[in-house]
Parts: sequence; structure tokens; C-alpha cells
Amino acid sequence: MLQRTAISSLCAVFVLVLAATPVRATPDFFKTFTAEYLQEHPDEAFAAFARTEAKCNICHQGTKGKLPNVYGQQLAELVDAKLVRKDTAAMTAALQAVAKLPADPADPVGETFGQRIAEGKLPGGELAQLQQPAAPNAVELFDGKTLDGWIGATDSYEVRDRAIVTLPGHGGNLLTKNEYADFVLWLEFRLPPGGNSGVGIRAPLEGDAAYQGMEIQVLDDTADKYADLQPYQFHGSIYGVAPAERGRLRPVGQWNREEIRCVGRRVTVKLNGKTIVDVDLDEAAPGGKTIDGNDHPGLKRQAGHIGLLGHGDAVAFRKIMIDDLSKTSGAQAD
Repeated sequence: MLQRTAISSLCAVFVLVLAATPVRATPDFFKTFTAEYLQEHPDEAFAAFARTEAKCNICHQGTKGKLPNVYGQQLAELVDAKLVRKDTAAMTAALQAVAKLPADPADPVGETFGQRIAEGKLPGGELAQLQQPAAPNAVELFDGKTLDGWIGATDSYEVRDRAIVTLPGHGGNLLTKNEYADFVLWLEFRLPPGGNSGVGIRAPLEGDAAYQGMEIQVLDDTADKYADLQPYQFHGSIYGVAPAERGRLRPVGQWNREEIRCVGRRVTVKLNGKTIVDVDLDEAAPGGKTIDGNDHPGLKRQAGHIGLLGHGDAVAFRKIMIDDLSKTSGAQAD
């Protein structure tokens, strides 16, 4: 275990930064930085000390390598704590720089510390404030515990680790009880290797949501078996109607964050903060003619259900929230 004096000295640095900086994002970053440190630290007694007495970020490289901490190692490469302990701006800049560094030094183009924080790989509740969408009227569609508020193929899904997961070998549409016209939908999803699913929007209760409504494709684009798909079949595409920009999915097994905005005739999809689809439905299918050559009567619908469209793979969804822009929950589609 580290010497108590060394711990206290480092704690003082971070407490000073917390107290001195007026930037809201900085305390938020400190909080999440601390939480992830405590989650992964191997010494429970030390973690308890940090949680109850220091209440600040602890960065260290351990005693003789016995308590390695990659955050402390990265930070130590950027600053000399003894020299900058009173320099709030320098320490803050260093911590923010750490957020941009790869969480796995062996994967320099992989997930950064900041992305790990944003994905919520922390103890429950630590990121409640940061994870909320900016829209003040957003509400949860999934309570993290039950399928209350959902109808349809409920026997094909289960709630596991605060996520809705499609049972392997099962499929069908899990739909919201309410219907929505104009909205912004946020969710996170995790794909298994070769995973295939979808998010239905303005979908009816019956029929194939990809045609009778619209399906935003959820797919592991990297799987060999999907190498020869059409552009409108890859992840994020409005299936059969509008292809999405590729290359924005995180590696299989990691959580992805998606935003789907549907307002009037315009549909926009953002994946991990990047817009991958932004189309006017009338322009994407002029005269009703779609790029896949099939009929898509759902393009004319003005409202419908939100759905998880399982195709037999164990795809997981969580943190599903919606901002009903039209306030027409329950309205019937044309």
C-alpha cells in the first residue's frame, strides 16, 4: 500500500484543482475519473480511503509496481506533481489531455479514457448527470429492470444487467406501447460478433417494420458474412431506403451510442457523435421509388411505435430515452 503521506499529497493537488476551477466540465471529469479509478483499483482498503477521506482523484503508479494504475502512469508522463501542485491550469490541462489518450496503450487508435467515461463503464449512478440527453423533456422508455411499457414479442427478449437483450435464436419486434410522430431517440447498443438487429421507427403493430414502418439497421459491419451486402443494409442505414456512412462503429463487444431524430420528412442518425444519415424521405425515395426496388409504404406514415427488431442474435440495448417533439404520444398513423 502507498504511504499515507504520498497519498495525501496527491489528493491535495486534485482537491485544489476541484476547488479552484470554475469550469463545470472539469469537476465532472474529475468525478468520473475518480469513479473509474476506484472501480478498477485492486486494493479495497486504499479505495475506501480515497472514497471516504480524499474524495478526489488519486493518480499513482503504485509502490514498486504492486499497485499499477494506468491513469497515474499517463498523468505522470505529462506533469510533475511536485512542480504543478499549485498550478491549477496545468493540472487541469494534464487531466483533460489524459482523457484523449488511449485507454489501452497497446491500441493507440482504440478507445480513449474519455470515451470509456462517456460509455458509462463506471459504478452505477456516477455518470447520471453526464449521461442525460440535453433535452429537458426526454423520458426513459426502458427502466433498466423490466419490459414495462413494451409490447409485442416480449418472450424473445430479457432484461440482463440493465439492458434489453434479444434471446439467441429468437426474434420478432419488441414495441413501445405508445406511438410517436416527431421525436429524438437516444439509446446504446452492443453487438456480438456478426450481430444483426434493428430499431424500428413509426412502425405499426403488425407486419415487417422495415417496410411497413422504417428500420434503422443495427449490424456488425465487420463480419465476413456481411461483406457483400448492399450499402443500404449496413449499420445505421434506413433499410432499403438510405445508406449510412460506415466506419463509425466501435469494436464488437463495446457499447455504441446512437441518436435517431425523426421530424416530419427528415430522418437523421448519429452514431457515437457522428452524423451517418441525414435525409429527406421524399428525396431518398422520389415518387415512392426506393433504392432496393421494394415497396416501403411505411415511408408515408406520420406516427408509429418505436421497436427493437430482433433477428436471432444476442444484441443488447440500454439507456433508451425519447424526447417526444410532437407531444402526440398515442396518435394514430395515417
